[in-house]
Amino acid sequence: MFAYEAKLHVENPLSFRCNEYGNIIRTSRILHNFALRFALNGLRGDPSKDHLENLKSAPIYATPAAPQSVSLEFQTFHPFPEAPQLFREPSSYRLASLGTRQAAHTILHYKEIVNHGSVYRFAVASSEELPKEIIISYGWKGSLQRVTLEAGSISDPTEYQGLIDHPINPLDFEGDVILKPAIKHAMPPSPLFEGRLVRPLRCRIVLSTKNRYLVPVAW
Repeated sequence: MFAYEAKLHVENPLSFRCNEYGNIIRTSRILHNFALRFALNGLRGDPSKDHLENLKSAPIYATPAAPQSVSLEFQTFHPFPEAPQLFREPSSYRLASLGTRQAAHTILHYKEIVNHGSVYRFAVASSEELPKEIIISYGWKGSLQRVTLEAGSISDPTEYQGLIDHPINPLDFEGDVILKPAIKHAMPPSPLFEGRLVRPLRCRIVLSTKNRYLVPVAW
């Protein structure tokens, strides 16, 4: 088994739907590990199966990613791209054309994106050795992003209790995962949590030069 501390370098604008309020689409400052696992394994997934079923035989596991240096900003977009073109010269169109469905939807939407140069950190465990750099297709539009890997150490299965250094996905682990205090990140398709484990959790520990990550015994 091979273990790495990974960094996702945002090379192209990155966005995904975390929360939506009316015409505002929010992007989280952390990355869900289900999406990272699909991207790193090059999987598309069977929509008739849930995420855990789709990822069951995947050789690469990834933890949720914590922000290392991340900046976000809002961009505007129109849900009907041709509508702005229609209204560039409204006097050139008959009045009837201004009553179309497209013309009725003139409210701009606001989409939060992760800026170029942002960096996330997470751990990767793999049944096969991985290269030092991987290009993945990731995010709402499948933009290309760069992941760099630095070898770390991974422990045998152990019982861990205490502070964790990154968000975790409780669905990855067997039994109840209890954290106090707990910070909940309500991200689809399942929430992620940060905090201190108050009950021993059976896991493997990936150590890098600065950080410690919890990895399920089996994935």
